[in-house]
Amino acid sequence: MSSDEESVDSYDEEEESSEEEEEAPPPPPSPPKRKKGGKAKKDPNKPKRNMSAFFLYSNANRARIKEENAGIPFGQVAKVLSEEFKGLPAKERSKWDKKAEKDKQRYLEEMKHYVPPSEDSDSDDGPKKKQQKKAKDPNAPKRNQSSYFLYSKAIRPEVKEENPDASFGGIAKIISQQFKALPQSERAKWDKAAAQDKERYQRELAEYQGN
Repeated sequence: MSSDEESVDSYDEEEESSEEEEEAPPPPPSPPKRKKGGKAKKDPNKPKRNMSAFFLYSNANRARIKEENAGIPFGQVAKVLSEEFKGLPAKERSKWDKKAEKDKQRYLEEMKHYVPPSEDSDSDDGPKKKQQKKAKDPNAPKRNQSSYFLYSKAIRPEVKEENPDASFGGIAKIISQQFKALPQSERAKWDKAAAQDKERYQRELAEYQGN
C-alpha cells in the first residue's frame, strides 16, 4: 500500500470519527491512560468498530439531505438526520436496528481473531526498532485493496484536474465525500471489484505460501 493511500485512509477515518462525534448523542468513554506516558499508536490491523443504527442511517442519507438543502451547515445536517431518525416508523427503524446488529456481530467476530500488538511494539526504540523490523519479501503478493482505495485511485486524477488549487487533504476530503454519496448501484460496482481483488490476493498468497 502506498503512503498516498495510507494518508487517504487515515483522513477518511478521521473524518468519519469527527462526524460521529457531532451526530452521536453520548460520546464514547475515554480510553484508559497509559501508565508510562506517551500516546498509544493506532493499530491499522484492528477491526473497525461497529456502527449504531443512527450512524448507519446517517451515512446512507447524508448526501440526500445535503442535496435537498443546498448550502446547509454541517451541524444542521446532523440535526435534520437526527430528527428524521427519531421520527422513523417502527418498521423502518427495525430495518436499521437489524443492520446495526449485523455490523456488531461482524465486529465481535473479527475481534475474536484480532491479536493486539505487544507493549514492546509501542515503544520508540529508534534505530534499534528498525533493525528488528522484518524485511519485506519482494515476491510476496500485493495485499488486496478496499473498495474505497480502488475508487480513490481511479478518481484522484480527475478530482485533481477539477480542483488544481486543492491541497492533498482537500483532495482526500472531496474523494471521501464523493465515495460516501455514491448511488447503491455504483457503490456495488466498487464493492465487487474489491471482492475480486481480495480473491486474487488470497489465491496468490496460497500459492506464495505453498512454495
